Amino acid sequence: MASEILQKSFDLKEYIVQVKRKIHREPELSMQEVATTAFVQSELKKMGIEMVPLGLNVGVLGIIEGKKKGKGKVTALRADMDALPIQETADVPDKSIVPGVMHACGHDCHTAMLLGAAKILLGMKDHFSGTVKLLFQPAEENLDGSKYMIEQGVLDNPKVDYILGLHGHSFYNIGEIALREGAYMASSDFFTVKITGASGHGAYPHRTGCDPILAASNSVMAIQSIITRQIDALDNVVISVCEIHGGTAKNIIPETVEFSGSVRCQNMETRNTIEERIRDVVQGVASSYKCEAKLDYHYGVPPLTNSPEVAKIVRESAQKLIGEQSVKYIDIPAMGSEDFSRYLEVVPEGVFARLGLCDPQKGAPVFHNGSFVFPEEALPYGTALFVQFVLEANQ
Repeated sequence: MASEILQKSFDLKEYIVQVKRKIHREPELSMQEVATTAFVQSELKKMGIEMVPLGLNVGVLGIIEGKKKGKGKVTALRADMDALPIQETADVPDKSIVPGVMHACGHDCHTAMLLGAAKILLGMKDHFSGTVKLLFQPAEENLDGSKYMIEQGVLDNPKVDYILGLHGHSFYNIGEIALREGAYMASSDFFTVKITGASGHGAYPHRTGCDPILAASNSVMAIQSIITRQIDALDNVVISVCEIHGGTAKNIIPETVEFSGSVRCQNMETRNTIEERIRDVVQGVASSYKCEAKLDYHYGVPPLTNSPEVAKIVRESAQKLIGEQSVKYIDIPAMGSEDFSRYLEVVPEGVFARLGLCDPQKGAPVFHNGSFVFPEEALPYGTALFVQFVLEANQ
């Protein structure tokens, strides 16, 4: 049965590729995926798959009911659909026709693979029990799409038992699948610090005595001491200041300076302490320069933790498809973030897995880059994993 699933996926490769190329050619940014949503809906309608209306014109929930005897599980399969504000430079037949927008992360491919899986599952309803929910999600790139989908009730009525997400990875070869049990990806939080001093002439800084540029510069440096001197070296945390704005002329000390950055944590306990730590540091530094500091802190997605139970099912599914030697274990947690983690807050029994994209002859694609190319040879493997997971979870 397992080799049959992979063969079915390869037999469907032309369809999956054509779907991918259509979406790739017409990319849409986060929460603007109206045309992509309509296209997915039209494909599911052609298949005769039931759909549950969502509140906005983005996002799709499809339902497939198994016919095999037995209660079975409610299994959710998730694919994201949004593109990035990047100009495509790759010379590909489906090059983006939208200026400054392209699929540089493979979300078009995730959507195509899930539509392919829907076709196969529809023809195999006698082979599984339970319910399959097809989640076509908008807005992963801004990390808000899963929240929207959850608010739309996609995990309820019936309540989802297991959930699987899949994303390409350039470290692993085409034909390989990788995953990790337990802690995998980091939380994603953001902050902005506003330092207020007094404006004055650059030739006479002593007349104001409260230079916000000096205070901000030292605050940026001091924030790094949180990592090196306040947190265990074995605790994975990253604080990166990525923006700084201040001043209007070369000879004027500005009144205010703002800088912003991101915080990534693997540990929830540590994550819950970072806001206070940053506030203490910047207010202390600003005060020493006779300035004031105000912190605006935004909590984004939580850390992503894969269920060991579901990881075992996914691993066994992958092994049946491609052999044990091609199923890899991810040794090191990632400090990147994924809004799939919000699904796992509601449905802890879930896994976010990786699909190999590296071609040993051509090299590895670079994500979030204008030259990014998702190798179409990898598409059937993702489709097959979605299908095999449903079958394994509902034996």
